[in-house]
Amino acid sequence: EFCPERFLDSSATFNFKGNDNFHYFPFGGGRRICPGISFAVVNVELAVANLINEFDWKLPGGAECGTLDMAESVGLTIHKQNPLKVIATPYSSK
Repeated sequence: EFCPERFLDSSATFNFKGNDNFHYFPFGGGRRICPGISFAVVNVELAVANLINEFDWKLPGGAECGTLDMAESVGLTIHKQNPLKVIATPYSSK
């Protein structure tokens, strides 16, 4: 089960580039760590920042954030059973 609250009161900080490879394992670890890790992180941050900056995000049908279905399906990787659907409306430039 995905519980992001577990990091709120944690005194330890995890670094996906360092020795915490069992907490985060997106780019490998040790001597064989991905050489493009810095490039990938910067590009993902830039893409997400542009999406947040350019659009106003709302849930369809006036739904509230607390009513989202966060059920997961089991497999090689964890996926949501029901995909998240949002409405992105561009900010109007006035």
